[in-house]
Amino acid sequence: MVGLHDFLGRFRRVAVPGGAAPAGVPADPEAERAAELAPVFAALADAHGRCARIRADAEREAGELVERARARAASVVAAARTEAAAERARLAARAREDRGREGAAAAEAARREVAAVRKRAGRRMPGEVARVVGMIRALADA
Repeated sequence: MVGLHDFLGRFRRVAVPGGAAPAGVPADPEAERAAELAPVFAALADAHGRCARIRADAEREAGELVERARARAASVVAAARTEAAAERARLAARAREDRGREGAAAAEAARREVAAVRKRAGRRMPGEVARVVGMIRALADA
């Protein structure tokens, strides 16, 4: 809104009081400000365009970085899965070997026990046979 001072400023004298002077145009501060700022805004329009290009380039580059990071992450995950599968297979083979060794040790212990039982049976058998034969003879005599 134009103030009273600005309105009256339009009718100010163009020259110093005195002799004749060239004709003047009333002052228009709004037009003067707009004319004064037009080159600045024109220069800013160019800067604004450069900023938009820089921002677009940065967004494109950021997108490429994200895509490369996603691809790298996917390859790391795939390698980890492959490595995990190989590790599971290695651990399963080791567990089978451990169970095989434990089974072999148990079988050997069982063989030793069987041999010990056979040895005891071999020592006791003649006495037991004699006792049973004696019992049968006693029954036959009775």
